[in-house]
Amino acid sequence: MTQPIEKTTSKAQERVYEERAEEYDALIAAEDVDGEILRAIERHVAIDHKRIADIGAGTGRLSRLIGKRAAHIDLVDRAKPMLDVAAKRVAALGLRSHAIHVADARALPLTDQSVDAAMAGWVFGHFRHWMPEGWKLEVDTALSEMKRVVKKGGAILLIESLGTGYETPRDANPLDEYFAHLETAHGFTRAWFRTDYAFDSVEHAVHICEGFFGASLVEKIRANGWSRVPECTALFVLHL
Repeated sequence: MTQPIEKTTSKAQERVYEERAEEYDALIAAEDVDGEILRAIERHVAIDHKRIADIGAGTGRLSRLIGKRAAHIDLVDRAKPMLDVAAKRVAALGLRSHAIHVADARALPLTDQSVDAAMAGWVFGHFRHWMPEGWKLEVDTALSEMKRVVKKGGAILLIESLGTGYETPRDANPLDEYFAHLETAHGFTRAWFRTDYAFDSVEHAVHICEGFFGASLVEKIRANGWSRVPECTALFVLHL
């Protein structure tokens, strides 16, 4: 019998997705000033004329990156307010074809082997924080769903942070155990690159970052005079 999906998420983080979608979109719009994410994706998966699933799509950040080049994009997220923003943003781009799905990553509303690739940006690491006792099962369930919907010969791509306010990947990352699980239990390979945030000024950086990253990052921004805030990011890739 299928077990019910747990809802034991961090309430504070959940409120961000339910109540602050536009603010969150302003934050992510400032990241990856040098365009490294798209280049990293392109090194591992063909985008042109492919059907792509964007799992935990949020406000459509990754979908907007691959934009008009994909044949079709399925945006999946359980937070409808985030998808409402995504719908506006992708409509403005005039994507060739896309569909919006309000659904959980652990129960995808897509048919078996229906997409050429599936990607999830800054999604499954939350399970490590939200469900400290059962996060491996939750990650494995989500990955099983991605494997189910991706065609043979396709790929799964996961993007996670290696440290905001760090110029190289941070030591003792709280997600290290999760990263190791991806690599040892599932066979993902990892590459890292910089995806710095660029703001108009130090005060603009403080204003946007404070509500999402807290006082410690704000102190670093002020101490270093950063209008460009360093960020390290990992791409985990699994070819099927």
